[in-house]
Amino acid sequence: MTTMPVSVGSQKPPVAEMQVGDAARDAALMKRFAAGDQQAFAMLARGYEAYLFGLARGVLGRRDDLAQEAVQETWVRVIRGAGAFRGESSFKTWVYRILVNRCLDISEREARQKRMRIGVVEAGGAGYGVEESDARAEGLAGAIERLTVAQRVVVLLCYHRGLTHAQAAEVLGLPLGTLKSRLNAGLEALRGMMGEGGEKGE
Repeated sequence: MTTMPVSVGSQKPPVAEMQVGDAARDAALMKRFAAGDQQAFAMLARGYEAYLFGLARGVLGRRDDLAQEAVQETWVRVIRGAGAFRGESSFKTWVYRILVNRCLDISEREARQKRMRIGVVEAGGAGYGVEESDARAEGLAGAIERLTVAQRVVVLLCYHRGLTHAQAAEVLGLPLGTLKSRLNAGLEALRGMMGEGGEKGE
């Protein structure tokens, strides 16, 4: 019998990150979990929960509810796919790939729903649209939110999550050159946005 992930909706977002284990340890824990060891899954979940939540929150515009949804669904997929995990890639890149795909799905769903809401407002003849608070665009976190989703994911993986370019390319299923181009474009956009206040970065 399988357990439910530790981030079940009633729990609060994690506030501190635990140390993520190395690839060999993670693979061993996944092997134990696939054989029915529930404690092995609990150890993986405790180690990665905050890392996953932090990445999801960054991708999804600091929306805690959407981040929790993405993490929850990620753990469900880990549980379902445990028997198929062969360790050909590290658990870290595998679980990040699952999470990023879920975040992209959720981001597209939210964008679609927003377009529908705007359409309803316009169809009703209202003289105003949906406005975003300028306060959300303040500081680095706000600037990251203003990147395209594709750029945001790359920047967060390489800088917030500390993945190498090769690891990030593996997570996203991109050629290394494409990853680097997307990262450079994101960083250039960030430099431009952070310089809008007047003081340019070096």
